[in-house]
Amino acid sequence: MFSLIPEYVAKENQELKRWRNSKYPISFLVGIIMLSLITILVLGSPLFTPYDPLEQNASERLEQPSREHPLGTDRFGRDVLSRTLYGGQTTLVSSILALCTALLIGLMAGLVAGMFHGSIIDRILMRLIDVLLAFPFMVLAMVIAALFGTSLFHLLLAVGAVWWVSFARLTRSVVLQAKNETSYDAAIVLGASSRVIILRELLPKVISPVLILATFELGSLILSVSALSFLGLGAQPPAPEWGSMLADGRDHFLQAPHILIGPTLFIILTVLAFNLIGEGLRDRLDPYEITGL
Repeated sequence: MFSLIPEYVAKENQELKRWRNSKYPISFLVGIIMLSLITILVLGSPLFTPYDPLEQNASERLEQPSREHPLGTDRFGRDVLSRTLYGGQTTLVSSILALCTALLIGLMAGLVAGMFHGSIIDRILMRLIDVLLAFPFMVLAMVIAALFGTSLFHLLLAVGAVWWVSFARLTRSVVLQAKNETSYDAAIVLGASSRVIILRELLPKVISPVLILATFELGSLILSVSALSFLGLGAQPPAPEWGSMLADGRDHFLQAPHILIGPTLFIILTVLAFNLIGEGLRDRLDPYEITGL
C-alpha cells in the first residue's frame, strides 16, 4: 500500500503542473466574464435605464420592484437600478484611481528601498511603513475628513496615503531576492548605473507579483471606499455611489429592503470578480512549481 504513495504524489504533482501551465485558468475566465458584464452595465448605464439617477418623484417613493423600476425606487422616488449603475462609475473609477496612486508610490518606494538595502533611505522607508501599518486606516480617513472635510477627493487622499505600504513591502522583498541572482551581478560587473539596473533588471521581475497583489487589493479597495462612503466620509448625497446608497436605504430596510439589493449585489459580484481574476493570475504567473514532497 505504502509503495503506491510516491506514485500517487507524482501523479498529483503532474496534475498541478498541468493546471499551473494551462493558458487560461477557469477562475480567471469566470472573473473576466463577470467583470466584463459589470463594466458593460456600468459604463453603458444610459443605454440600460431611461431614468435620471438624481431625478426625484415623490409620488413613486419606496415602490416595490416592477416592470418600470426593476429594483424599485428609494425614499425620494429615484430609480434604484439607475442609481446603482451610475453609482458604479463613481465607486469603480475612484477605486481604480486610488489603486494606481498607491501602486505607483509603493512600486517606487520598494524599488529604491530594495536597491539601496541597508542605506539610510531604506531604513527611513521601512520605519515609515512600520508606522503606517500600525496606524488604522479608518482612523486616518476620519482625521483627514475632520481636517479637510468630507468628500470623495479627501477619501482618495486617505487611501493613497496608506494603501501603498503593501506594494512597497512586496516590491522590496522581490528586489532583495533578485539581487541574489547572477544576472544582477553581471549588470554590476558591466558597469550599469542604478537607474538602468532598476528599470531593466529589477522592474521586470517585480511586475508579475505586484500585478497579482493589485488585483486582490482592488477588491479590498472597493469594499473600503464603499464602507467609508457608508459612514459619510466619501461621496456625498445626492451623488449615486454604492456605499452612500446603502447608508441612504438602511433606515427603510424593514419597509423596503429592495433598496439595498442593487448596490449590495454589485459590490459582492465586483469584489468576487477581482478575486477570481487574482487567483487566475496567481496560478498563471506564479514562478514556483510543485516538484514533490
